Amino acid sequence: MKEIYNGYDLQTEWDDEALGFGFSVHDKNGAEVSRSVDPYFYEENALTAARAAADALPEQG
Repeated sequence: MKEIYNGYDLQTEWDDEALGFGFSVHDKNGAEVSRSVDPYFYEENALTAARAAADALPEQG
């Protein structure tokens, strides 16, 4: 799943090795600025954690 949130590109995807969903947060230039460490059982939980990670970063325009 992809979502634009506060100027950041949030992406969630299934990780076969971790047996759960993970997330990554990218800035407006496409550089990864945050990534999940632990897997999430539900994709919605990974997306919620990605939003929280983006909230902790400076807002982009």
